[in-house]
Amino acid sequence: MASVVLENLSKDYHGFSKPWKRILAGLSFGYFGIDSKFTALQSIDLKVGSGEILGIIGRNGAGKSTLLKLITGVISKDKGNLIVNGSVRALLELSVGFNPELSGEENVYYNGLVWGYKPSEIKELTDSIFDFAELNEFRNSPLKNYSSGMAMRLGFSLATAKRPDILIVDEALAVGDASFQQKCLKRIKEYSVLGSCILVVSHDLGLISYFCSRAILLNKGRLLFDGNPKQTIEEYMHVLAGSLEPSSILPTESVNDLYVSLKNSKGLDTRHHFLGDTVTLRIEFQTTKPITNGTIGFHIDSEKGIRIFGTNSYHLGKQNLNIKNFERSIVEFQFPIQFSDGKYSLGVSIHKGESHTEGSYFWGESVLDFEVERGKIEKFVGVCHLPTEFTFQTLPKSE
Repeated sequence: MASVVLENLSKDYHGFSKPWKRILAGLSFGYFGIDSKFTALQSIDLKVGSGEILGIIGRNGAGKSTLLKLITGVISKDKGNLIVNGSVRALLELSVGFNPELSGEENVYYNGLVWGYKPSEIKELTDSIFDFAELNEFRNSPLKNYSSGMAMRLGFSLATAKRPDILIVDEALAVGDASFQQKCLKRIKEYSVLGSCILVVSHDLGLISYFCSRAILLNKGRLLFDGNPKQTIEEYMHVLAGSLEPSSILPTESVNDLYVSLKNSKGLDTRHHFLGDTVTLRIEFQTTKPITNGTIGFHIDSEKGIRIFGTNSYHLGKQNLNIKNFERSIVEFQFPIQFSDGKYSLGVSIHKGESHTEGSYFWGESVLDFEVERGKIEKFVGVCHLPTEFTFQTLPKSE
């Protein structure tokens, strides 16, 4: 059964162009004076099942927060249907509502009541809350003596002490140090396995690609794309580059007839490469319009959509390339394969200045897929390979 169902859901915000119109609206109970409207969400259709971890991405102002407010019941919809099956808990500002003069244990009790816990549940859960937050020695200390990270850890532990049916996480996973963040992610993952529906809003695309099983892209209040995290992030990059249409490799208004190859150290064009080899990325394209202050770059993503590496001609010191229309250009990047074995995709971009946000001529995601094999390189763990030498010696016992 779906935990969250949205059918043709829309939400508008209304405002006033002048202060006196606000007064008029108040006196007329809203019948007069309201003369401006902003559509935050428009005709959204979405179903999220139990056990799913849904990532929600998009530019600022795309409608992400409005969507969460509708699901949590903070605001009401204007049109469409919204069905929420089960209890909802939202992780927003984790330490909001804490009283700095009260102790950690007193804050747990009073805020637990706000979260909807029963007094008997709070009494039963208090020990596990402080154990998870790793704050047992501070439970009787006033909260004003806590660091901001400690307060956030206590807030997360309290909010997730009992598994909800629907858990909403809005940019709230920067909790404590790296090990505690992993601990938080593990708890959320466990809740997902047990059937909780998880909604994650974040600008951390690495987190979305690694953690979520599905992702949606919102843009100007519309649901632009719904699919696996890697594909959704690719579409998001197109939105940032100025194109609202689903990605296509060729052609664009400025670039066509683009050809990309990845050659090994022997000059052979192949999709299989060995770790430690030096490869040459060759990009050929023809321009249909002049390109000024141009930059050509590439990026490599893992099979899970995590960005492994990326660079461009601007960062490499070749700035402000100018290409005339109908010229055919050939660009080559040479680099060593120093990342772990597996499947990868390569993207290409042609834009203005340092990044594509200054103006994009072409953006192509996954224009070339390739595999890396470890070959004779010794086994290692992690994303990248660092050539390492090892020595060992013993010293004679001193008399």
